[in-house]
Amino acid sequence: MPFAVVIARHGGPEVLERREVQACHAGGGEVRVRVTHVALNHLDTWVRRGVIGHDFGLPRIPGSDVAGVIDTPAGPRSVVLHPSWGCSTCAACLAGHQNRCASFKLRGENTDGGLRSELVVPAWQCLPLPAHLQPAEAVALPLTLLTAWHMLASRARLQRGERVLVQAGASGVGVMAIQIALLYGCEVHATARTPERRERLRELGATPWEYEQVGVRGGLRDVDVVCESVGEATWEASVKALKWGGRLVICGATSGAVAQINLRVLFFKQLDLLGSTMGTASDLAAAWREVIDGRIRPIVHAVLPLEQLAAGHAMLESRSVFGKVVIELPQADA
Repeated sequence: MPFAVVIARHGGPEVLERREVQACHAGGGEVRVRVTHVALNHLDTWVRRGVIGHDFGLPRIPGSDVAGVIDTPAGPRSVVLHPSWGCSTCAACLAGHQNRCASFKLRGENTDGGLRSELVVPAWQCLPLPAHLQPAEAVALPLTLLTAWHMLASRARLQRGERVLVQAGASGVGVMAIQIALLYGCEVHATARTPERRERLRELGATPWEYEQVGVRGGLRDVDVVCESVGEATWEASVKALKWGGRLVICGATSGAVAQINLRVLFFKQLDLLGSTMGTASDLAAAWREVIDGRIRPIVHAVLPLEQLAAGHAMLESRSVFGKVVIELPQADA
């Protein structure tokens, strides 16, 4: 019998409930995906815990990053799914800005996700599995890769040779942003909490820093672009680290959403503050070509069986993860 993990009420890991669900049937232009792997994001913990002022439309099946198998005339084919989409008919979508669509959907947030044995999606949402990657690796890419690509390539308009700071460089978005900035030929700096994680950042090609060293005399300053996802805890330091005419692009606020800024600093230094949410179909198409060519690679912290889903959530909430946690789903013939 097909199953799904369902969040019917907000709370701790105990609200992650496995349920039997109806079988899926594909219609015109659709494919049925037998799900093999789902990568976790901080979004999954927010959907589970709840966010004040935000309605997730419970009950909700979580899971934005999905890998699985579809049946084709040539036989089974492994795919990874695009995590978001627009209505495709509004002015924003027709202009290629799907993430500005009033009906924008993010799998696992405002529409049901992929933490289930099977699902049906439009055929266009299927990305080819790169030949050099396993599904458990490739599934770690779509949401954070799309987010980071839109932040740096589209919103910040990164230029070759610029100095870039990635706050929370060990996060899912962080490890993607570091690789994108290096792809652009930039001088990349990144923060992490522990010496072990900072050494991993160095191995990725970034100069590692402690958070307390950012924006202070004798520390990291005069950067062209700051890639922010932490929010309240690092906001002031991120602004101070910018050079005159610098750009700060932010996609999240995992430490809190309320921050202050000195307006004199903003206009005297002529800074650009840029918000960024997810990305467009063309963003992911461009980024996925770099994945296929091997220039961007997934960073997987752990692959866990579905029975350890709660442990995966705990890993994210403890901020002890470098890269992504992937959940492997049981298969009918296992």
